Amino acid sequence: MAERTRTAIEELRIPHRGLADGCVTASLGTASAAIAETTLELLLQKADAAPYEAKRMGRNAVELATEAEPDAQVA
Repeated sequence: MAERTRTAIEELRIPHRGLADGCVTASLGTASAAIAETTLELLLQKADAAPYEAKRMGRNAVELATEAEPDAQVA
């Protein structure tokens, strides 16, 4: 689902005002876990961190969340 969403945004070819020859793209993050293995807060922390990791890896990407930091804050 996240990859289809990213691709659909890219295919719209919406001009990006900040880039003379660039278009709007999206960096998305996903997170999943078994109910017994996590709490909602930890899952949200993982999901919140994933798009930032996608951007760090080069933007216009989908990133599957890794384990959240134990003392991370939910944004």
